[in-house]
Amino acid sequence: MGFLDGLLGRKKKKTLASKEFKCPNCGKTVKLNWERCHSCGVRIKSMFRKKCPKCKTMNELDAKICKKCGYDFEAAIRAAKKLQYKCPRCGYKMDCYMSKCPVCGVRFG
Repeated sequence: MGFLDGLLGRKKKKTLASKEFKCPNCGKTVKLNWERCHSCGVRIKSMFRKKCPKCKTMNELDAKICKKCGYDFEAAIRAAKKLQYKCPRCGYKMDCYMSKCPVCGVRFG
């Protein structure tokens, strides 16, 4: 957080890495952006994992693709953030807003 942010009352965005969790080994407070637990020394990456939605395999916390099936975690995040428009008549999906559907020709209001 910068000086100007403090003056203007802006708050720093909280990310998953800045949140506090309990170490499953010793119970002390840890953060995901640490390399090791400050109390017991266990590696953070070995404690917390993410599950692949496709094959249910547990992967490293910072994995970009699933080690078993190759599922792309980052592509799924990009696709979820991408805005799509859907024609109410035929269901055609568009990446941008159009005045009429290119498939069925219905005009949008």
